[in-house]
Amino acid sequence: MTRKSEPEEQEIEAWTEGVPVHELSRLRFACPHCGGHMRVRTSKAHLPTYTELYLHCANEFECGFRCKSGLGVIETLAPSYKPNPDINIKFSPWLKRQVRLEDQGQMRLGIDSQAKKKEPKR
Repeated sequence: MTRKSEPEEQEIEAWTEGVPVHELSRLRFACPHCGGHMRVRTSKAHLPTYTELYLHCANEFECGFRCKSGLGVIETLAPSYKPNPDINIKFSPWLKRQVRLEDQGQMRLGIDSQAKKKEPKR
């Protein structure tokens, strides 16, 4: 394992200042009432691209707000290397443009023909 240089470590520490390492990749919502942070208590995946999240405010005794939220996948930014043939998620405008440029021979994305076929027609 290679050790990070001192400037890299300082940059990471500055970016993560005050945030516990185990929470760096957590999804964050602000409470609409008190501005505190909301925690996901549980979730239910109804579809492969849509999940309901049950949230509660971490400021339980002063605020106590609870809600249900929806989280869905709306666009493909980079195609999967292992696409599921049953899932059809539209390509972002940027990705459509990149695929078009690759088809014209102006760019090489490395997107195989299977991912291109999967692009929804709209």
